[in-house]
Amino acid sequence: MISLTTMTMQLIDGDPDGIRICRVEGESLVTVVVPRDKLAQAKSLPNMPHRGVYYLLDESHGVLSRVYAGQTLCGLARLEAHRAKKEFWNKAVMFLDEDYNIDRDVLDALEARAIEYVTSHGSYETDNKDMPRSYLSPFKEERVAHLHESILFRMEVLGYGLNRVDEGPAGGEAVFHTKRNGVVARGRYDKNSGSMLVLAGSNIALNKPIIKNASAIAKREQLFGEQKGVVVLDEDIQFSSPSSAAVFVLGGSQNGWMEWINEAGQTLDEVYRSQEGN
Repeated sequence: MISLTTMTMQLIDGDPDGIRICRVEGESLVTVVVPRDKLAQAKSLPNMPHRGVYYLLDESHGVLSRVYAGQTLCGLARLEAHRAKKEFWNKAVMFLDEDYNIDRDVLDALEARAIEYVTSHGSYETDNKDMPRSYLSPFKEERVAHLHESILFRMEVLGYGLNRVDEGPAGGEAVFHTKRNGVVARGRYDKNSGSMLVLAGSNIALNKPIIKNASAIAKREQLFGEQKGVVVLDEDIQFSSPSSAAVFVLGGSQNGWMEWINEAGQTLDEVYRSQEGN
């Protein structure tokens, strides 16, 4: 017997790349997709619930490079703080309901489950570092499980599958480069460990400070002290991710999956994560 699930989608201003409001028939949970540059408009949406969980995404054509999960008690307004403090995300997906449909302990447990999932699934980086503690009555466990399953289903339908593990091309390592603002650096990516080795001879832009990356800041201070300007790296330096390597080289806040490019002009993301040709 065929089982049907009906999901409706509203496009604000008819823009498929803009704000979207999604609902599943028979469920009270409301999904709102908010591009970062549409946040002011999204906050004016009428009759939006205020309680739920959300995901901040660094997303390009359905490919997730970075994910952060959290909870909100103030609905879409919660994104204002993240716009000011987190630079990496370009899209937010919120799952909201009325207070009487999601108790506070259910919300805490749902957030914990969301964080556990993004830290243990998929091939993206995550900004979640700590696992929140929550207590949940056994009588409410089924409710949390159902909500989380619905969230994963909706994310998949929207094209943001949180469990996708993308395989790169054959071979363990590949060399990529970045050539931004006259800074030329080369790095060797290891698909087995996900690490990036910045190669000796690379330029390092010390004139641009690093934003919120303690390990990259520490390595710069250790190697270059108070030096300024553009310097040349004397030895290979290993980083746990492409983004950390890009931040070390270029400063600021970087998406390494988009910044590192091979000789064919393909980004690291295109080579190792793209689904094209599969």
